[in-house]
Amino acid sequence: MTYNAKNPVSSDQTLLTILERMERMGGGTIQEIAAEIDITESTVHNHLSTLRQEKYVLKEDDRYYLGLRFLALGEAARNQGPLYTFGRPEADRICAKTGELTNLATIESGRGVYLYRTQRDPDVRFSTDAGNYHDLHCSATGKAMLAFLPEKVLDEIIEKHGLTEYTENTITSREALESELERVQNDQFAKDLEEYEKGLRCIASPILDENDQMLGAISLSGPAMKFTDDYYDELAEAVKSAANVISLNITRAEESRY
Repeated sequence: MTYNAKNPVSSDQTLLTILERMERMGGGTIQEIAAEIDITESTVHNHLSTLRQEKYVLKEDDRYYLGLRFLALGEAARNQGPLYTFGRPEADRICAKTGELTNLATIESGRGVYLYRTQRDPDVRFSTDAGNYHDLHCSATGKAMLAFLPEKVLDEIIEKHGLTEYTENTITSREALESELERVQNDQFAKDLEEYEKGLRCIASPILDENDQMLGAISLSGPAMKFTDDYYDELAEAVKSAANVISLNITRAEESRY
């Protein structure tokens, strides 16, 4: 689960730090970026010049921005496995059916990552986008996936990332989390009751292969005032059905290869 390079290349680490900070800042000048990560302006300039030469970074006046060439890399990464290929059409279908924000997620490096998000109401805004990472213990997709991981892997995730409290509803004890994950295993769906963000609720179902190995999760999110207990019952069937369809399509695709 956890990997540490024996001999990390410092220049590579610096380059990645620059890119990550630019992504958070939405771009910036050499001076702004250097101040953000506390390295010399000449170092930032050298890295950005190389990236600009290779068209990974654009420059407008004195500000630098991430280029769309990263989009091709992101799409290649997202399409490496079958989850996005078979999950996206089903996510679009239940979004159209329910009208709610729909999320397709998986786990990477002990955290959840959204592969795809789609919604009908453009006025609804949430704090994460496709490609964003999130803690697993405080989200519906995260708990849906954690419930079907080996205990050893669960131990590693908690040791590395902890159980951070985001709201007063966040589960912050191992005992409470294990109890919740046992319920998820039985019900085949998980809820987020404003555990990551106040005012936001979510319901998710795990996507499993034919051997009940976890592949990812699909969820529906919306305002807490709308996501009442009665509505949860209705949405539970929607996410469970979608997860089953995705699982079946992935299994059929794998079988057809042989």
